[in-house]
Amino acid sequence: MASDPPQDTAKIGRNAGSTLDARESGVTRPSGRAQTSGLLVVFEGTTSRLVSLPESGEIVIGRADACHVVLRQAGVSRQHARIWIDHGHTLIADLDSQNGTRLNGKVLSGTAVLHSGDEISLSEASIIFYTSPAHARQDGLLDAAAFRARVEAELTRALKYVRSVTVAALPLGARTDRASVRLSVDPVLGSIESVSLLGDDTLLWLLPEHSAEEAEERARVLSNALAASFSAVRVGLATFPDDGIDADTLLSAAREAGREAGEGEVQRASRTFKELLFGEHRVWIADVVMLRLYALIERLAKADLPVLVMGETGAGKELAATALHHLSPRAAKRLVTVNCAAMQESLIESELFGHERGAFTGAVATRIGALEAAEGGTVFLDELGELSLASQAKLLRALETRRITRVGSTREREVDFRVIAATNRNLEAEVKAGRFRQDLFFRLSAATVWLPPLRDRKRELLILARAFLDRACARAGRAPLELSAAAVQLLAQHAWPGNVRELRNLMDFIAATAVDETVEPWHIAHRVRPTDDKKGSGTEPESEPAPPVESLTHFRPIAEEIAELERKRMLQALHLASWNQTRAALALGMPLRTFVTKMRQYDLRKERGR
Repeated sequence: MASDPPQDTAKIGRNAGSTLDARESGVTRPSGRAQTSGLLVVFEGTTSRLVSLPESGEIVIGRADACHVVLRQAGVSRQHARIWIDHGHTLIADLDSQNGTRLNGKVLSGTAVLHSGDEISLSEASIIFYTSPAHARQDGLLDAAAFRARVEAELTRALKYVRSVTVAALPLGARTDRASVRLSVDPVLGSIESVSLLGDDTLLWLLPEHSAEEAEERARVLSNALAASFSAVRVGLATFPDDGIDADTLLSAAREAGREAGEGEVQRASRTFKELLFGEHRVWIADVVMLRLYALIERLAKADLPVLVMGETGAGKELAATALHHLSPRAAKRLVTVNCAAMQESLIESELFGHERGAFTGAVATRIGALEAAEGGTVFLDELGELSLASQAKLLRALETRRITRVGSTREREVDFRVIAATNRNLEAEVKAGRFRQDLFFRLSAATVWLPPLRDRKRELLILARAFLDRACARAGRAPLELSAAAVQLLAQHAWPGNVRELRNLMDFIAATAVDETVEPWHIAHRVRPTDDKKGSGTEPESEPAPPVESLTHFRPIAEEIAELERKRMLQALHLASWNQTRAALALGMPLRTFVTKMRQYDLRKERGR
């Protein structure tokens, strides 16, 4: 959408000097163009439009052609609701419509005052009220809480109506005051835009209905307007849904992009993530915490200190260890990985230190252990917390002396290696419980790196999901798939107990099974689910007990059951939408092209006359 979109101007009023035309419907229209006091953004089906409100007078909303705002939804009455201006306030009332009017989700009773950002719902149509720039200036810059609430409201509508929203962050380069910012902002503030001053040096700008490309054009206008007063303006942009679907993620991404931008530049958040390559391993990082962590990893890699990497299973501990090795002076030598949880207790000593031929039954040849194999390089002890106390004691001695003795030998061998350890356990708690040696903990934790779980890296979640999906599609030999906004929301609400590993496996599954070009919620709903707040993050809701089944012959292929449910829901939606395919697809959250394809697949047209 351009910065100055086309508008449907409601030329109405009951002020002195207006010439009113009587209509059979009772709706009146004046001659001339009235000064606007606000805006209505009308969402109907998959379209939206702007309607300007006058300084005084009224407008009627309904299905009749004579109404000032005409809605074609079946559930809208001929004259459904009216909006009018009285002593500077914008008021709304329902006109005894058949299905009623809702204001911010609640049934409207009597008369209500409209506030900027309020949502009016009439059947399946939605109308958002905004004060005009002239009126908005009286309120000044929004405070942080009000701005965030405005962003959340816009995101809710964007998801519902498949629209775009962009947040811009403009570091001004110097401390300033609200009055100076207000003077610079007023001339360029758009009709439905909102602004807030974060601290005293960063301007936040909300751009509803702006895609990333449109927002970039708009941002250059804003930057040029502010350049006269602020010499070092930078602009960072974060757009729903590509850069996030919640307010915190978008605001954080926009601010990070603003910091990355050069003086006078506009930087999109989608261009600020970093792709790192360590050997055959590829890492994508964008989250602020992860950017700082990998900067720390780069510094630690140059030292020869032991490093303890902590985090949940699947959070990327092995990738962090790989980065520590490949960025270190030891990169030319081997990185040897030891999975401590997978080693049998009786063979741990042999795995770590090696053995001589004939040292025990089955030792048919001399074997070099992991510590000796890592000579000059790095040994990565994964799942360190799973080692027994006896094994911990033997490992501690090797770390302290840098000497090992193979099983079945009496000769000590000097070894030179760096050790990196990882665990998903709280080792301090394990030490207190007597399950982990305190001296070994101190020896390994000279430096520590904690990796946050994937559910706390929501901006990175979307980048990783798309990267994994693209790679999975390439391996499967198929064209790249797109993630819909609704699917992205479902991914963001999932707790991800398996973290990055679980996400990668899900993308592999989608690439192998999805038949549509766009991934929708029904493709992944059986694999992911919103976090159960009562049980806490990372905990899967308890499963309901399965109903009894007399025998395996009573099962049907699950694909058949899913197809049967999908056909039933599509048919119900078509009946309720009077066989309007666009409305039925919208009600189900399904792309129209997919809906039409599935109609043919399920042969639904023959059901129309039944």
